[in-house]
Amino acid sequence: MEIEKRPRKNLSERTKLFLSSLLPSSHSSSSSSMAILLVLLYTLFSASTIAYSAFAPFVPPDNFLIDCGADKSSILSDGRTFKTEDQSKQFLQAKEEIKVSVEKGDVPSSIYLSARIFVTDATYSFHLTKAGWHWVRLHFYPLKNDQFDLSKATFSVNTNKYVLLHSFNMDNSTNYVLKEYLLNVTDPQFSIKFMPMKNSAAFINAIEVVSAPDDLITDDANNLTPVGKFSGLSTLSYQTMYRLNVGGPLVNSANDTLGRTWTPDGSYLKSKALAKSVTVATTVVKYPDGLTPLIAPQSVYASAVEMAESHVNNPNFNVTWNFEADPAFGYLIRLHFCDIVSKALNDLYFNVYINGKMAIADLDLSHELENQLAAAYYKDIVVNASLMSNGISVQIGPSKLDSGDLNAILNGLEILKISNSVNSLDGEFGVDGSKAVGGIGTRKTVAVVGFAMMFGAFAGLGAMVFKWHKRPQDWQKRNSFSSWLLPLHAGKDDQDEGNSIATVAASPVIVPATPTASTPDTRPVSHPEETNSPAKSQAADEHSGTAMFAQFTNLSGR
Repeated sequence: MEIEKRPRKNLSERTKLFLSSLLPSSHSSSSSSMAILLVLLYTLFSASTIAYSAFAPFVPPDNFLIDCGADKSSILSDGRTFKTEDQSKQFLQAKEEIKVSVEKGDVPSSIYLSARIFVTDATYSFHLTKAGWHWVRLHFYPLKNDQFDLSKATFSVNTNKYVLLHSFNMDNSTNYVLKEYLLNVTDPQFSIKFMPMKNSAAFINAIEVVSAPDDLITDDANNLTPVGKFSGLSTLSYQTMYRLNVGGPLVNSANDTLGRTWTPDGSYLKSKALAKSVTVATTVVKYPDGLTPLIAPQSVYASAVEMAESHVNNPNFNVTWNFEADPAFGYLIRLHFCDIVSKALNDLYFNVYINGKMAIADLDLSHELENQLAAAYYKDIVVNASLMSNGISVQIGPSKLDSGDLNAILNGLEILKISNSVNSLDGEFGVDGSKAVGGIGTRKTVAVVGFAMMFGAFAGLGAMVFKWHKRPQDWQKRNSFSSWLLPLHAGKDDQDEGNSIATVAASPVIVPATPTASTPDTRPVSHPEETNSPAKSQAADEHSGTAMFAQFTNLSGR
């Protein structure tokens, strides 16, 4: 976050004037001592101002919070207030007035105790004051009511540009569900459309449309495979799948100025015996120049998981977290680090693996952070859909370098699903019905394969045309229609069985093997003076039959 310079400058000038007034005018020794005091106090005031500016909460230009179906406002523990149904009715376009509510439920806040139900398409529309990144959070809880079984309701949710949910349902669950998206919205008129399936209904308990910081997502990241730089993150949109406070407790929206929730990582650890949690005071954590504290709160960087019993002579293991993932999509994985375990600089080197592949090698946080310990740091890795067959695995382990402490750490982890080629975050079809060609990293592969197939088809067709024009003049008098197409070594048995002939002609151009004593070399030899010889041309043609033409042998006159 850029520090506000004008307030800091004004405070510094006032501070210097105040402190200079304390300096005695007559005694030089006293003046020298007070000068030192002046410097110390000035530094203290400046540092306080920097800390205040850096940790100032984010104020979103757009902040729409709707408690759907509610008769009174809901105030959350983080201080945010959700509008009632009457206060937000100008945002909704719907034909029916179906609202339900309950007195209590096993839910984290009151916004889940009321809902809006739609049996036909319904749209919430918002006029945004600033284009750019926006959080869209959809809250679902299948309230019991006399009209619909919401645990079985099936519906889709779209925005103007993005598919958020396709044929979504609660799968008979009675738990609450939060779907969180980070969308790059460029149109000032933003809409969320609910579309129930036939003979079903759609419902929603609460909606959030809130501006997010511009620097929350940068344009570039590291690509896992092929190894290299991935550009264009700012043109895509995301769904939050997992957000973990590794080694620490739950961090809810009351402790995160962006309203995010960071859950503990324990349920995703493959082997808890290999992991050890470590925590420090949040005041220890520093944010280096150029890194906004909005990336993650101090409470995330103040906890970590390190290798258990990492100080043995040869620790030969990794700490592993496993996650389910949709194999049709690519993912952005954000890894958060803060070296709160080292006692000295350049003493911790470790590796990070994603899906068994090296994502970060020999990471030295003190080097990356210009000789700082306990400083926040994060790294973005893009994983394309071709690596999603078995979900997502994140591992940390010691470096192979023969130096430093044999240990590894991880402080926080975010896994975001990336929108596909038709701007969908659920399913293969876009808002306009267009079909996706693959996830991130697979589009070029599909295009290349398609081009190769098309080229092969044209090449085969060209070979057929060429072969037809080069047929012998007396081909109609021959034994069969296809005899002039067959290789010279194709026998009568081959003519009777099409499958055997197909195996003989397995490539577009058949080149006989090197001749032996029992097999004469019948390959045509090109000589300039023999180019126009009909006999030589016919022999060459007969030796270049293809599998495609061999299939015509069943049409031969018998």
